[in-house]
Amino acid sequence: MPRSTEQLEQLRKEKKKLIMDVALELFAHSGFHATSISEISKNAGISKGLIYTYFSSKQEILKEITDMAVEKIYGNFDYDRDGILTRDEFVFFIHESFRLVKENLVFWQLYTALMLQPGIMDLLGDEYRNVEGKSKPLVQVLMRFLETQGSPDPQGDLMVISSMIKGGFFYAITVPEFFPLDLLEDKIVHACFRLLNNK
Repeated sequence: MPRSTEQLEQLRKEKKKLIMDVALELFAHSGFHATSISEISKNAGISKGLIYTYFSSKQEILKEITDMAVEKIYGNFDYDRDGILTRDEFVFFIHESFRLVKENLVFWQLYTALMLQPGIMDLLGDEYRNVEGKSKPLVQVLMRFLETQGSPDPQGDLMVISSMIKGGFFYAITVPEFFPLDLLEDKIVHACFRLLNNK
């Protein structure tokens, strides 16, 4: 019996996810540059030709993995999508991001190991590497939020707050036993507002 369009689309999504999951594990453990399409094919149990029907190159797999990771985290940002970040939305974003990390710890450990490899950010290009790329709309919303919270230096405060949040994620991902994660995320929320309120 022939498959329906919906079944074919579902099969396509499953195959793409399998390729990306296998590739991420190999990229993280063996290194992006040392991993070949042949190894991804062998470990995924599918042909190289099939991989090339979904991805034109190893670099495209890397970009799709990165897009997926960014969407997982920033999909919770400004959840009503009105371009205005409220205090409640900011707090929700931090808590929801930590929840995602805790619930998908292995994925984030592998992803972090991949992103810390030399040259990976160069492969991803400017759209991922600087504030004029994919993150520009998010940065603009955050800057407006910091201004509404009374920050006289939104750009400087954004650097400090981003560093605190990313540092917390790094602890949560690499040494989750080092700090109690629920306490860590609460402390980060309080530290962000303490920074803003002490201006």
